[in-house]
Amino acid sequence: MILKRFKLFFVILPLCFLPVAALHAQDLPLRVDAAGFPFARNSALGGAHTGLDGDFSSIFTNPAALAGAKPQKNYVELAFDVIDVDLIYRLMTTDNPLPEFSALLVDRFEASLDVGGPFALGEVKNGLGFGVFNVSKLKVVWDRDQIYMVSPTLTEEFTLAGAYGLRLYEGEDFNFDAGITAKVFLRAGYRSPPIYLQQVKYILQDLMDMPFETQLGAGVDIGFRWTLYESVSFAAVVYDPFSPVWVIQYSTMEKIAEQEMIVNGTIPVSTRASAGVSWKMKSPFWHRYFSDITLSFDYLGLLENMSENPRDPLLNISAGCEIRILEALSLRAGFKDMLPSGGIGLNFTFMNIDLSFYGTELGVHPNQYVTWAAAANISFRN
Repeated sequence: MILKRFKLFFVILPLCFLPVAALHAQDLPLRVDAAGFPFARNSALGGAHTGLDGDFSSIFTNPAALAGAKPQKNYVELAFDVIDVDLIYRLMTTDNPLPEFSALLVDRFEASLDVGGPFALGEVKNGLGFGVFNVSKLKVVWDRDQIYMVSPTLTEEFTLAGAYGLRLYEGEDFNFDAGITAKVFLRAGYRSPPIYLQQVKYILQDLMDMPFETQLGAGVDIGFRWTLYESVSFAAVVYDPFSPVWVIQYSTMEKIAEQEMIVNGTIPVSTRASAGVSWKMKSPFWHRYFSDITLSFDYLGLLENMSENPRDPLLNISAGCEIRILEALSLRAGFKDMLPSGGIGLNFTFMNIDLSFYGTELGVHPNQYVTWAAAANISFRN
């Protein structure tokens, strides 16, 4: 299945982005999702904290942290991030899906399944980091304004990302680092218009008749990190200040070879910015029992007021705590979207396992559309 999926994308890639006459873009999405990869450690800690020490995930989190990161190679990684996927299963197996949604007693609901890997191949060394990633995404969105309709999405995403962290100043008491990440991604799949609930169980059979969409994008992230006494780090990151994405929609996937398009156009990824502080507690007393204790606090929505429908400021608060025991076991807890999160990490030297369970707010106000999610990562690295 992996080989077939990989071949499919290499077949359609040259055909999807041939020069063509520009079409009207009024039917394109208002925004395009940023490229990324699901990391269970981040979701357990209440989010991707900008001040944490550098590792493989810093390519997406804060490239400045790579300036002091230890060398690391990542060979293969499997990641699963599930937001109420049980609802998707019930929809596809029942003859009357409406009661499944009505029982939720909400105005809007979203269920999704993100499967990352097996491509998460890369290395961090001497301030440099690079990686090749793939993520498969399935999402179902339901809204009471269209009570008998549901909007499914099924996409595959490949990302090539490279990052560089540079130490601008190194003193006895503090260091100051800056970093930049450059990325290119291809996303392709089915972004269906709303369909009747009764059709959901036949969605896999009807895919070939649904509109097919391709997205080819590039972008940069810019980060900074100021570390005092190798203990307290203040950091800030601007994500996608310039990330144009060329989006093309076809009536069906079979029309790619004929270049029969419905619409195309260039859409930017929404610019985001975060800032935070992390404190790695240095104490002879603590080190008798724990390898490390790290506390982190971030504000994720520095540019939230620029969006058309900004979230409540309280939802952008993120906090997390990680305790490592004997370098092998990590206990994690966090707070994000005004909801708790938690998880564990197991380090077997050649293999890492990370598990998390967390709450997520799908609305723009606290306790508006709350649901619960779980994530797991299995990575092979040294």
